[in-house]
Amino acid sequence: MIQIKGAVNFPISLDSTTWIFDDRKVTIDDLERGVFDGTRPINFDDNKEWNRAILEGQTNPPTLDSEIKYKKRSVLDETFVINMTPFFKNAEPMENASTIKLSNKDYSINVPMDLLPYLFFQFSSNGKRLYSDNAVDSFIYIPD
Repeated sequence: MIQIKGAVNFPISLDSTTWIFDDRKVTIDDLERGVFDGTRPINFDDNKEWNRAILEGQTNPPTLDSEIKYKKRSVLDETFVINMTPFFKNAEPMENASTIKLSNKDYSINVPMDLLPYLFFQFSSNGKRLYSDNAVDSFIYIPD
């Protein structure tokens, strides 16, 4: 479990195993290609599959079925990351919060709050979780 606690109004615990179902995840390849730049919020407009289902009605065209199958297969093969901004925003950091402390049993590092839009957690690699205890790797990605 990942805990967001300390100088926040709402301490929360996160289960990284659920992120595979989260539409806010991106592949590491897409991140490197600049599909997600770390500064724009993800909203319903970004979910093309959801919008197409609404616009095209309940009768799914053959291409939509194929796209859904492709996305399901990609979950088994891709390497995914997720931006941490929405999770920290939900915890509502207090005004005096200036850093995010990332730690495990062996190591800790402080990340300035202004880098939050660029803070990502990698939770899978080639369709598999990274660690047997569901731990994640964290990194700062600032696009060129």
